[in-house]
Amino acid sequence: MAFPPPPPPPPPSPPKGMSTGAKIGLGCGGCAAAAFMGFMGLMVLGLLAGGAGDGPTASEPAGDGAAQSAGGGGDEGGDRADEDAEETYAVGDTVSHGDWDITVTSVEEGATEIEDEFGLVEEAGGQFVVMEIEATNTSSEGQYFEAGNQVLMDPDGSMYEYDIPASSGIDWLEKVNPGSEISGAIAYDVPEDFELDHILVNGKSTFADGVRVDVD
Repeated sequence: MAFPPPPPPPPPSPPKGMSTGAKIGLGCGGCAAAAFMGFMGLMVLGLLAGGAGDGPTASEPAGDGAAQSAGGGGDEGGDRADEDAEETYAVGDTVSHGDWDITVTSVEEGATEIEDEFGLVEEAGGQFVVMEIEATNTSSEGQYFEAGNQVLMDPDGSMYEYDIPASSGIDWLEKVNPGSEISGAIAYDVPEDFELDHILVNGKSTFADGVRVDVD
């Protein structure tokens, strides 16, 4: 009896290792990593180039700074020169201030009493300083002349205001017409040891700075 031939041996099993899909996935991951590294490299190069462009430029010539400093100093010097060049006034000079031309014609010190225009006698607490003044309205309409804005100053910078009852000739309730002049005596009741340094005349307002008139 004849026997059939034996079956062929099984095919050899493939070698152990990565599957085709794994190999493809690894290849794609490597490509992505390479692309990411290239992108980062470009960003770094861009930052370096930008930093180089934003860096400090060459310093300006020292001459420009020196010129600016000199220019600033020149302005301050010019301002001081203008202040020094301001006109000074003395008794008898006319001061144009605001709407008025004001002239202090005389100043007398040491009076202990003054008789007013009604014959009443005003006695000083210390002494009276009496300033004779003239004022002309230079505006185009009627104005009030404020005797109270004319003040005395001592060497320490203290300010002395006028004594209303002892003063005469100036009616602060009456307007002065354009081109018209008024005159009067403004009296100040000051201490006996008072030392007059200068006068401030004022043709603007109570809050304006007056103009200095020196007293010999």
